[in-house]
Amino acid sequence: MVTLDAVLNLIAWSLIGVLIVVVYYIARFYQITSGCQTYYRWFWLPLGLLLVAAVLNVMADPLLDLGRDALLLVGGVSLIGLSYYLLHLMMGSRS
Repeated sequence: MVTLDAVLNLIAWSLIGVLIVVVYYIARFYQITSGCQTYYRWFWLPLGLLLVAAVLNVMADPLLDLGRDALLLVGGVSLIGLSYYLLHLMMGSRS
């Protein structure tokens, strides 16, 4: 039986996934309109890693804790790096 905690966890991670997709479309739009390379296709990497980690979190297998944590770490660091690059590219010297 699926618990309420698992359902709420999946809803929360799905909303985070939607936010990553929004940032993906912002980066894509900026690359098309400005001509600057934003590497917007790389935003699918943290999206996939974080969603796989969310599914592993719902499964709650103690043997998968290290793998789940590694996926969260790599996904989070790559998302931070890509987002910071996009911010710096869009804001220029103002950031």
